[in-house]
Amino acid sequence: MIFLRLLLIIYLTDATFLFFERDSYEFYTSEAAPVSTKIGVIQATSSSALTIEYELHGDTYRIFHLNSSTGELSLLNTLDYETIAIHKLTIEARSSSTITPCYSEIIIHVVNINDNLPEINLIFYPSVLFELNLIKYDLNTYSTPLATINIKDVDESTQNLSLLLNDTDHFQIQFVRQIKHGLVTESIYILSTKNNTRLIDQEYYYLSLNSCDNDQPSLWTNRSYEFHMKPNGNLCQFSFAKDNFILDIKEHLPNRTLILQQLTNKFCQNVSYIIDDTKNFYINATTGHLYTSTSINRERQSIYKLNLKVINQYNKILQTNITIRILNEYGHIPFLIRKRLEINQYAFSSLDLFNSTYCRYQPIIYNYFQLLTNCTLLKLSTPVKGKYLFHVQLNEKNSYEDTFLLEITSDTNDTLLLLFIRSQWMIIIPIFLGICLILFAMMCAMVIVRKRKYNKLRHNKQKPASLSGSEESIHDKYDAISAMSKLKVHDDHELSLSPGRTTIFFVQKSSSSSLTRDDEGYSGSSDVSENHLPVEPTILTPNQLLEQYRIYEFRTRQSMSSSPYDAPNRMNISCISPNVSLV
Repeated sequence: MIFLRLLLIIYLTDATFLFFERDSYEFYTSEAAPVSTKIGVIQATSSSALTIEYELHGDTYRIFHLNSSTGELSLLNTLDYETIAIHKLTIEARSSSTITPCYSEIIIHVVNINDNLPEINLIFYPSVLFELNLIKYDLNTYSTPLATINIKDVDESTQNLSLLLNDTDHFQIQFVRQIKHGLVTESIYILSTKNNTRLIDQEYYYLSLNSCDNDQPSLWTNRSYEFHMKPNGNLCQFSFAKDNFILDIKEHLPNRTLILQQLTNKFCQNVSYIIDDTKNFYINATTGHLYTSTSINRERQSIYKLNLKVINQYNKILQTNITIRILNEYGHIPFLIRKRLEINQYAFSSLDLFNSTYCRYQPIIYNYFQLLTNCTLLKLSTPVKGKYLFHVQLNEKNSYEDTFLLEITSDTNDTLLLLFIRSQWMIIIPIFLGICLILFAMMCAMVIVRKRKYNKLRHNKQKPASLSGSEESIHDKYDAISAMSKLKVHDDHELSLSPGRTTIFFVQKSSSSSLTRDDEGYSGSSDVSENHLPVEPTILTPNQLLEQYRIYEFRTRQSMSSSPYDAPNRMNISCISPNVSLV
């Protein structure tokens, strides 16, 4: 009743309206449809004869065309199912009057057909491709792998791709697998030679690859290649790709585990391989394969450096370095060369573990240590005897982590020695030894000087001279005696003028500059000759004092007196000057 009343009201008021009969229109069109193909007609309905205009919205790629007057939809460009399978558009109908426009949805389904050819991609292996079209094969084997063949088809309906060769006498293919990625089908093959000993009969080969998608309709693709093939007799390039190789392996690998194959060209024959570390690793001298020879412990050593030498048949030596890093179960890469240290508990205050500024800071470790960001292990307090395992990490590289084992000892003798080394006696003792050395040198110098003076005096005494002719020589002896600045008494038979006489020297010091005669004597039992030398020389000493010398000669004789000599009567012992000392 309500609907009838509404129609009655519209009819009585002569109202106008505009609308589509359906909310959505669906069409199916083949992707092979040519341009300008008519898809369908969409028209709106009005209550009276109105002029209606149509407009299409949502056609981003401008594939469709809509006639604004008739509402006919046609193709402006070709369709591609693999690009867009469903197109959703909106159509608008409006009139020139003031009535409200109306809208409807258009859904266009693209029907897929087999319209894409298979794609063939041939990838040659670098080990056999030495020039643009030169391929080397191994005469010692039946077959040599040359390349990988990838075949792709983007049609959804394709389920099976096939590949055929034109030359099956010299080449062969091996199917690996087929993969479906959404709409794309991919097949992988391996291309290799066949009957290598027969390949030497010719050098140039023509290979044709033909692929089919096995769909409706069936589509084929052909690729042709020309090869220049030679045996590997001159393929040995005796060189390494780089000077240093880095090899990461897991710890606790069993003995004789293969960790590296030969680094030289596989075509090199009659070469031998040598490594310097034969304790932890083993290398096959013929094949160049590297194995482990012991069970490797990462806490004991985590980085090994090997020197590999290769010698060919011409005795040419080729060398390279191999760095082997031992990874833990989490794949952390080591970086510490020194892994273990045994040291006395008093022998260090800090240890430099690694040259880096990216170490992760650890404020307190085992209550005795601290790890700084510059990878320095700082001792906070004296640790007790034992073993301490440290885990060191680098902040910038999360995968770098290593361990360091520190063993603390407490030897008493070493402790006392270290305490002594650190005490102040280490400064005092060298100074004391230096002073003693200087004093010893001075004493030796004094002894040498005195020895030289004594030798000179003794030499002068031994000069043969008569009493009258040796006055000048005796004066020289007096000069040497005066330099002593003391009284010296010499009882020397060698200086006597005759074997029966003994010469006595008396040296008198005088504080005044006057040459006064002072008769001193010496009491003895010998007969004294009064014929002493008349010379009384006076010498000016360095302290500006005058010294006077008198020489007397005593006749030697046997006496019953307790004294060996008798002094002259004119000498008086009590008259010896207090300024004279006996040496």
